[in-house]
Amino acid sequence: MSNNIAISIDVTLLQKERFKTVTRKNGSTAKFADLVLVETPDGQYGDFMVKQSISKEEREAKVEMPILGNGKYLVSKGKPSSKPQPAPKQDEDGQVPF
Repeated sequence: MSNNIAISIDVTLLQKERFKTVTRKNGSTAKFADLVLVETPDGQYGDFMVKQSISKEEREAKVEMPILGNGKYLVSKGKPSSKPQPAPKQDEDGQVPF
C-alpha cells in the first residue's frame, strides 16, 4: 500500500503573478504554481489544506495566503497507475485557459 495524497483546489483563486516561468533544457517554457500542503489534524479541511507558496520574507512578515482547497490521504491497493497524464491545453500565447 502507498500513502498517496489527492488534492482539489479552486484554480480561480491562484494568483497568476506568483507563477514561476522556467525554461526547460529543450528551450520550451513551462509555468509552475508552487503550492503548499498544510496538515490539518482537526480534519476541518480534510487531512491538509492547500495554499499557494510564499517567500521567506513574506513568511517572516506573517503574510497569509487564501486556502485554495484541501487534500486527503488515499489508501491504494496494488500498484499505482503508470498511465501518463495529458498536459493541460494552452492558448496560443501559452496561457492555461482558466
